[in-house]
Amino acid sequence: MTLEGKKTYITAAVLALASFALAMGWLSKEQYQVILGLLGSLGLAALRSGVARSSADKAGAGGPDEAVAVSDGTTAAAGGGGNG
Repeated sequence: MTLEGKKTYITAAVLALASFALAMGWLSKEQYQVILGLLGSLGLAALRSGVARSSADKAGAGGPDEAVAVSDGTTAAAGGGGNG
């Protein structure tokens, strides 16, 4: 079983449970702050992993970036480049 694509959701669910436990009085504020710090770090790591994987998937596809409609009706590459 792989957790690919689910780590951020799991982290958010555990954080919601910790918030509920704090509201019910099952955790002290100090315990909650430790849990919040750990889960925040895990959530950021999961997001970073997803962004890196997304970039690698785009690069591996070898196709051009998506086109973006410009207000004058023309299209421009989403990657930027600008017209100066």
